[in-house]
Amino acid sequence: MLRWFTNNRIGLTVTGSFLLLVCVLITSLLNQNQLTTRPDQVPLRTGPGITYTQTTSLKSGTKLVVLEKNHGWWKVKRGDKNQSGWVASWVANNTHLKTVQPMSEATIVLDPGHGGSDTGALSIDGKHYEKNYTLATAKVTKKALESTGARVLMVRSSDVVVPLLHIPRMAESEKADAQISFHFDSSDSNNSASGVSQYYYNENSLPLVQVLNQHLNNLPLENRGYETMPYLVIKDISRPAVLLELGFMNSKKDFSYIQKESYQEKIADDIKVAMIQYIDSIRNK
Repeated sequence: MLRWFTNNRIGLTVTGSFLLLVCVLITSLLNQNQLTTRPDQVPLRTGPGITYTQTTSLKSGTKLVVLEKNHGWWKVKRGDKNQSGWVASWVANNTHLKTVQPMSEATIVLDPGHGGSDTGALSIDGKHYEKNYTLATAKVTKKALESTGARVLMVRSSDVVVPLLHIPRMAESEKADAQISFHFDSSDSNNSASGVSQYYYNENSLPLVQVLNQHLNNLPLENRGYETMPYLVIKDISRPAVLLELGFMNSKKDFSYIQKESYQEKIADDIKVAMIQYIDSIRNK
């Protein structure tokens, strides 16, 4: 017997390695289809989105089997009960949230206007580009929104050009609950205009622009209100979408705020409060 093992040790080693690999692969595949909830009160819904009815909430540590995946939403079945439904994967897997908040299930796309060779408006002193401040403001807003557990996606996270017609694609493909585009305005002559404005185009974006208009009244610059405008990034899209003009680059008064991190943080905080109200209004609608 010992001689047989000695003579066949190479074959046995290969066979053993193969069986070990198969076991690892099988275990990996099984784990890919399993999920254990981490926060408390994870909503279980009848479909892949916050507008579907919530049937129950799951305690932290609930074991689930993943049946299907759809744009970040996972159809699952409870291991302890004969019950299935949909959960937001980024919520169920969240290691920072202790308890799910109303905003946690939302998917929000942020679009920092311009980028790369498309510099946008020039500041009144001729030294600064709009593209840098839209990106900075969007990043601060992303951080504020993510503190609620929401899934926040950026059209661009660096100084690159994103073709206008491509911008709505992320919100469409991820079935976002909202898309917010960040811009800073410019007037025909220096210091001839001041303030912030909000724009929308499609009717389903009206509730979103209205709630943002309400909360952007708290900024140190005058709120010029909202109106419809056929900008490509908010026109050719089926998801609720708005475009914000958050001050004039060629206004000495406005630019004194635009370049301050404290102003960007104020914008982010106001948008966060507005989005909490907006998402709460469309949940289970």
